[in-house]
Amino acid sequence: MATIEISEISDWQLFENVAQVLEQGLGGCWKEKIDGLDQRYWDLEVEEQVLTLHLEHYLGISVFVPDGADEIAQRVRTLLNLF
Repeated sequence: MATIEISEISDWQLFENVAQVLEQGLGGCWKEKIDGLDQRYWDLEVEEQVLTLHLEHYLGISVFVPDGADEIAQRVRTLLNLF
């Protein structure tokens, strides 16, 4: 599983902005949204792959991309201007 680091800051508004960009840019749909006091895990289904957008209070925001989904990982980096 590949991890794409988005931000070292665990900003809930930034998380929701990233979620919107990923949903619209990848054409996926949210399968599950789990929100806790200091963590969030949202699963986005894209082309039969499930990406996880994650917020952790001490770690920031990241996206977990399953193995073998290199094209989707590249699209995530492009959408979020991460290189």
